[in-house]
Amino acid sequence: MIPLALLEKQLKHLPEDLLDIVMEIRDIVERVCPEAVERLDRNGIVYFDANRGGPVKAGICQIIFKQDYLSLEFIHGAFLPDPTHLLQGSNLYKKQTLLGAFKDVPWDEVAALITASAQFDPACLNVKDADGKTPLEKFQAGQIK
Repeated sequence: MIPLALLEKQLKHLPEDLLDIVMEIRDIVERVCPEAVERLDRNGIVYFDANRGGPVKAGICQIIFKQDYLSLEFIHGAFLPDPTHLLQGSNLYKKQTLLGAFKDVPWDEVAALITASAQFDPACLNVKDADGKTPLEKFQAGQIK
């Protein structure tokens, strides 16, 4: 993880409420995957488990900075359990949830999504279930939403 002082310096342009959301997400990622890599770029922050691969194969989540909100994105979001339907988006697999005010963030659900994403292995998408179909085939057939 990036040293906290450096991260705060790089994010000083964010409103305080959005910075608080970033720090809380960072804490959740660090709890569920202490070895996570945190990569900062001009559009946001990417978290991934380098022990399992790079930002796509082993992506945990990504925070994209917008003007008045943050977009918390999951590269394999379509395959994550999302009982409260937080995730949205028109991309086939990548899904996101928009976060605007710290007090309005459903933190338990966000933590559950981050945890599920940290544990997700995209290789499982090609493993056949008892019915002889892979999760990817089921998704493509509209059986998984």
